[in-house]
Formats: sequence, C-alpha cells, structure tokens
Amino acid sequence: MSFPAHGVIITAAGTSSRFNEAGSSTLLKKEFHLLDDRSVLYHAALPFFSIPSLKFVVVTYGSGFKEETEAALDNLLFASPIPVLLIEGGETRQKSVILGLEALQVHAPDITYVLIHDGARPWVTERTIISTLATATVFGGAAPILQLHDAIKKIDSEGRITGHVDRADMVTVQTPQVFRFPEILEAHRAAIQSNKTYLDDTEIFTDFGGMVGASEGDPANRKITVSQDIQSIEV
Repeated sequence: MSFPAHGVIITAAGTSSRFNEAGSSTLLKKEFHLLDDRSVLYHAALPFFSIPSLKFVVVTYGSGFKEETEAALDNLLFASPIPVLLIEGGETRQKSVILGLEALQVHAPDITYVLIHDGARPWVTERTIISTLATATVFGGAAPILQLHDAIKKIDSEGRITGHVDRADMVTVQTPQVFRFPEILEAHRAAIQSNKTYLDDTEIFTDFGGMVGASEGDPANRKITVSQDIQSIEV
C-alpha cells in the first residue's frame, strides 16, 4: 500500500492506579515496567517508527514524570530521524489525547492521519498498525477489534445477573485507533463542549460525524491494566 503521511500519539499520562492496587508503598507506572530490559512504553512505541511516512510522534506523560518518560523511551528520543515531542497530559485520557492532537496541529499540520495508541500495549505489531491504517484510508477511521467468545451478562448493584446480551454483534476494541486528521481534532474539540465523558476515541469520532471501520485485532495486543498482566508472562 501507499502509506499516507501520518503522526502518532502514544498515551502514557495515566496514574496506573489499578496497576498499583496491591498496596505497594512505591508507585510504579506500568509504562515504566521493564520487559526484556526495555520499558513497556518503549515496546509500545517502537513498531510505529518502522512504518513509512511517519512524520511526528507525540508522547503524553503524567505530571512529574517527564524525566522517567524520557528514560523509558531511551534511544527512540534521539536515534530516530522522526521528531518526538513529550507533552504533559491531562486529568483524563480524553484531555491527554486532545493535547496531543493540538500539538500535532502545530508541529505536523500536513499529516493526513493520526494513530492513537495506548502506551500500556507493548505487544502491538507492525502488521496490526499497517492493517488498521489501511482500513482507515477506506472509512476515515479504523480500530482493531476482537470477537467475543464468552457469554455476556448484565448485573445489578448487588451482583445479581439481570440480563443476557446477544454477543453476535459485540466486539472488544484495541489500539492503535486511526483517524483522518484534522477531522479527529475537530471531533475532540466538539466533544469538549458536550456534557458527555468519553473513554474511547472511536466514540468521539462517530458521535461527531466520522465513520470507523473494523480491522483485524491481535489477541497478543493486550493492554496492561493490573500487575498480574505482566506477572502472567514472566513466570
């Protein structure tokens, strides 16, 4: 395929609160945990640098964690010809993403697409990135998805099963999520004016007129949420 000019946003500004639920007195952000002598964040970012026509990379970091983020990215900050900009993220993922989009508008306004990826997904592959980008060139937006295989139920506040959901049209969504630029920036700007809280960029894009296609996800492209997600592969 012909690769369109694009930028990347890697989100790593979260607090890792669920990752640290075990009660450790020392806060460890999951993106800084080491996998094979490199950080989770390094592994999450690395495959994007191999995709042709990448023009700019933005990495969001949490307040007070700039130096640690620089260390986690290691030589990606200086060994690649692709510019990398670190910016302090917001209180929510939604706020962090729009800050990243605004930065791209300033530093790489001529890109056609933006790829938004969780810094806690270190097992993303070039194949998933390319497939999702290709799908976005058809629909304007795209996200890798996985089919559900377990039964889906609804429960009430007391933990009782109250409903049974047909899983035929249900999927889980991964990142990177890819969108035409600056359409996703315009959608995020509009979302700020609404009273709705968004957790996912595909929802923002579709709520404000965009279309998102589904590309093939990868079961290995897991997001690290709790410490057991890493411990399960270290045993």
